[in-house]
Amino acid sequence: MRVYETTFILSPQADEATFDRQITAVADIINRNNGKILRQDRWGIRRLAYPIKKFNQGFYTRFIYEGSNDILTEMDRHFRLEEQFLRNLTVIYEGEMGDKIGEEPMMERSEESDGRDRDRDRDGGGGRFGRRRYERHTGAYASEDEPPASRKEGL
Repeated sequence: MRVYETTFILSPQADEATFDRQITAVADIINRNNGKILRQDRWGIRRLAYPIKKFNQGFYTRFIYEGSNDILTEMDRHFRLEEQFLRNLTVIYEGEMGDKIGEEPMMERSEESDGRDRDRDRDGGGGRFGRRRYERHTGAYASEDEPPASRKEGL
């Protein structure tokens, strides 16, 4: 059995009883198909990145569970039939159970970098492309002493 993560968004117009009923229905689908719910997170009503079915907000919920493919097909069918569900996404879960919602993964820092980003130090610190690469593509150069290659050749 694999571990899956399903996140879905419910219509914000519903009341708490409707949210509970829809979330319980999804949990029942998992339990009926011999699945095991490992974690359930209710994020609540959040702003959407873009309007979905003319809604700017939605009630987010996430399930992490262990089960078979039968659960996925049954849940997909349920999400399509019920109008309350705005969006849903199911992926194979690759995290650890200790992960918390909203926590960013810790970046590993080496002692020699003194807390600075190693990529920025490597490419010259000039933003997305780095200062050296930017200078090469735009023809700009760092010092006035050295003209670009096109001026050296007299072109």
